[in-house]
Amino acid sequence: MREQRFHDLFAALEESERERIVRAWGGGAEGQDLDAEAILARMQDEEGVAEIQSYFDGLTQVLLDYLLDQPGFGAGHRELVRVGEDQGTPTSSAELAIKRLVAQGFVFETVSSGVADRGEVAWVLPRELAEVLRTLRGRALPSREPQGPLTLKDYLQKKHFHEGQEEKALQHARQAYKLFLMPNAVLARIRRLDPKVRELVELALKRYGGILPKSLAEKTPGGEGAFADSAALRRVLEESLLGTVRHFDFRRYGMEFHEEALWIFQEVTLVYLKNSSRRKGAEPEKVVAAGVDIATNVMRFLRYVDENGVRFTVKGEIFKATEKRIMARLVTDEAGEEPQRIFRFLYRFCRQKRLIEPTGERTFRLSEAGRNFEEMELIQKLRLLLAFAIEDGSSGGDPFHQVRLRRILLRLLRRLEPGHWYEAMFLPHLARNSYMTQLDGLGVEAYFDDLREQGCFLVLEDQSQLIWNLFHWVRHRLHMLGIVDFGYSGESSIPQSLRLSRLGAALLSNAPGEGGRSTLVVNPDFEILLFPEEDAFELVHSLDRFSTRTSAEHVYRFQITEESVRSALADGMGIAEILDVLTDRCRVQLPQNVLFSLQDWGDRAGLLVLSGERRLRARKPEMIDKLLEHPRVRELTGERPSPNELEIQKNVRLGDFRGMLRDLGFYLVLPAKAKKGPEKSSPSQKTG
Repeated sequence: MREQRFHDLFAALEESERERIVRAWGGGAEGQDLDAEAILARMQDEEGVAEIQSYFDGLTQVLLDYLLDQPGFGAGHRELVRVGEDQGTPTSSAELAIKRLVAQGFVFETVSSGVADRGEVAWVLPRELAEVLRTLRGRALPSREPQGPLTLKDYLQKKHFHEGQEEKALQHARQAYKLFLMPNAVLARIRRLDPKVRELVELALKRYGGILPKSLAEKTPGGEGAFADSAALRRVLEESLLGTVRHFDFRRYGMEFHEEALWIFQEVTLVYLKNSSRRKGAEPEKVVAAGVDIATNVMRFLRYVDENGVRFTVKGEIFKATEKRIMARLVTDEAGEEPQRIFRFLYRFCRQKRLIEPTGERTFRLSEAGRNFEEMELIQKLRLLLAFAIEDGSSGGDPFHQVRLRRILLRLLRRLEPGHWYEAMFLPHLARNSYMTQLDGLGVEAYFDDLREQGCFLVLEDQSQLIWNLFHWVRHRLHMLGIVDFGYSGESSIPQSLRLSRLGAALLSNAPGEGGRSTLVVNPDFEILLFPEEDAFELVHSLDRFSTRTSAEHVYRFQITEESVRSALADGMGIAEILDVLTDRCRVQLPQNVLFSLQDWGDRAGLLVLSGERRLRARKPEMIDKLLEHPRVRELTGERPSPNELEIQKNVRLGDFRGMLRDLGFYLVLPAKAKKGPEKSSPSQKTG
């Protein structure tokens, strides 16, 4: 095979293949996409080629060495595969090694001129690149840390490092770090920059979160030509202790980031964005808050399944007509999440946590875990939902990256002050930057190396995709869970700002919310008016269980009906607990007609209370008489100490007995679980 020059190989490529080669060698900027001379210069840069070669695994290096030893620096495809197999690796590994060389732009496709495989596909190294690789033979490959220091702390440690004086250097670096990290000092260093450089730095910080690749800079107004003298720009930024400019390669970490970029140190980005992203003054024009709606919707979904025996298709999906009926029951807001998106999230959550289970008749029924979920405290429910949302792979992006990004974002979110507004992209940018400085410690490279060894086809995300997939999760998961609220301007459908809600602060900090105490008024027409304070979310969820929410403006409005009370009884919430909720926060005395109606609805629904360990108690003797009409009940019960009471046999499991009563149309309320603080005296203690 004869030697071939790069220009000849490049000119023979299709337009799309040329663009691939340009991207492989770190190009991609507008106006320079087909600059063959620039690519050739990089191929002849020994330091740069050695850096790229250091990423190759052992088998890829073996194939590269084999090509260098062949006439014309080329070999047939089948011949290269056989070389790989001779190393004791499967065919798929050899194929993958060839793909790596192709993806990196090291080899070009041609036609074999050999005797055995004439006319078949072959691969050849450009002569200019082969000469560089031959020169590098025998040299030690550079360390696989081409990106250099990405934080101010690492940069200072490297700058002050001297052989044999490590301890002194580290102490000096720590002292300098504290001094240069002060917010006023950081902002002052940015202000002292040359106006053009300052504009570029602020563009990188405000629009791209501190990481500005060359390809994006060339497409952004104000960034054109910014990398014309990248060495001078790097010198200015590093001398100002603000950042650096360097050729980065994060492909081994499963990211499509392989080009020159301006990188602002993580600490500098945090100080600048925290200072500039916090909105001051008036609130956004429109605020959208989800509150505790998701917890209420889970309860409504489970209640519908329990009452209707939902059928599903052979694929395990709920029928569309049933799906629409369930969505009609959900608490939704026109400005909030789409009902269908909420439904799908609820369905996946309930299936994954096994709150519902399939029957032999291809229907879903409420499981024991589902019944236990109904009786959990609100914060416990939300923690389960958040844990599921973190691992949920339906929000887009590579789950491996996104799950780790989400956990970092939640740690950053926990540090925000509740109620204060920030730019919407503030947290996603900071989480991305923090993640990219921790890649080695998180074992990311090893994970993707394993996938490559297995022959997996990898779709790499670029920086924009990482950010937007993370923001999509914040918008459609954290907001749905009520952890963040969004602010909108004008008619825009994209949120411009966000804040940590009081509910989110309590959920993430594992501490109860502080502030005023919410109160309510119950009208004789069964309408409840809730005047919310910081602790409103727990009360709203309790009211949602036994009433229907009709409004959620500055004053929440709920309507109590017999149907809503019956649903609460099915959830395990007794009349006594309902009355406790109402009387504990009521500004005025509970209307007598409401008190009487609640008790009457409980009787009509078949409400029974467990008094002591195994004694059933009803408000009226007629209820016990009706219960004893069922033979199965008579088998499992014993004495009747009084007309209103009935003993359960000792060998009967209460959970099974309760389920049987539910099937017969009765609701058994178990004793309330231990609660914090002393029990309050209320009318409920007298009514059962």
